[in-house]
Amino acid sequence: MGAHHILNMARKFISAQGGEIAPLPLSEEELNPEVQEDLTYRVLHPIEANTSCYPVPYKFPDDSACSAFSFFEDGRQRTVLIGFVPSRIGQTDILIPVHFFCVASVILKRENHELKVWDEPIVQQGIFVEKSLLPKQNILEGFEEQGLNIVPIPAEGGDYYGLREKALQEAKKQRLAVEDLLITKWRESLDAEKHFLVVDGTLMNFRNERNVERCVGVSKSFKSRYFDVSDHNRILRMKEFERSWAFCFHDLEDETDDPRMGGRNRVSWYLRLRSRPNTDPEFGLVRVEISHHYTDQASRYANEISRSLLSERLPTSYPAPRWDKHLYPIRACENYLSSIMPSTVTIDASMKG
Repeated sequence: MGAHHILNMARKFISAQGGEIAPLPLSEEELNPEVQEDLTYRVLHPIEANTSCYPVPYKFPDDSACSAFSFFEDGRQRTVLIGFVPSRIGQTDILIPVHFFCVASVILKRENHELKVWDEPIVQQGIFVEKSLLPKQNILEGFEEQGLNIVPIPAEGGDYYGLREKALQEAKKQRLAVEDLLITKWRESLDAEKHFLVVDGTLMNFRNERNVERCVGVSKSFKSRYFDVSDHNRILRMKEFERSWAFCFHDLEDETDDPRMGGRNRVSWYLRLRSRPNTDPEFGLVRVEISHHYTDQASRYANEISRSLLSERLPTSYPAPRWDKHLYPIRACENYLSSIMPSTVTIDASMKG
């Protein structure tokens, strides 16, 4: 079902609830980008000596096409406030925000030096709203039968801003779910037997350990340092084509999680994709993750994977934001997803009729 049809139903839904159509001209992700950022972890153990960084066995330009990777995955989310519905909790008047959301995931496969869509992308869209607080409960089922996907948001006591934040968090949850679904499909295919899948972002978001075992996560954003200031400074001062020591980390809180899903335990290292004079210390710096299954061979995999990733940095994605950290195939995934997801301009225009 197309976005235009869903937006049309969403507009009718808000009106039927006695609400107002009031679309924002930008997404909640643009207002609060931290929802997409790297996570914070507590426990880590260096696997290699952390007294120095390591040169990657990569020579430019001779090795510019040496990548062993053929599959690349990315997911995107878009969450736009499209209106609100007045309601009451006891004697208190409240406003319930209504969000349109679209989440999508795609895997691109390189064949004969061309990137093509592997299988089919997964796209899901609908609205986020606190269903239990809506004034007209009797019309919900009718809209859902017409195909409007209404995802409930926890009440937050009727807090307008709290509900908006919850909608953004729910969008991330929905995005990770479609990404995990597509990665599972890839992992169960014959393609996964001899290949790794390069995933944009941290693998710590994914709890399916069987999926993670065949994935390489590449994070462009960092919110925390995992070592003391002196050691982290050594990472920030790495030269182009250098990597940090490999280390293993996980979150202590995972010990209480569902044991069937496994704890988030990963092998990781930093890699400098590129550098240039007069830039900030994080220019061209990414953090790579693989499954803890490779701990015993961490040095070997860190070198081999880093060498391939250095090849994937070309051609550059300039002038894309954070182009210095981009892998070209991941940028291609982003461009493809942008082409199949409704833009904020389209959402705004559709809601205004």
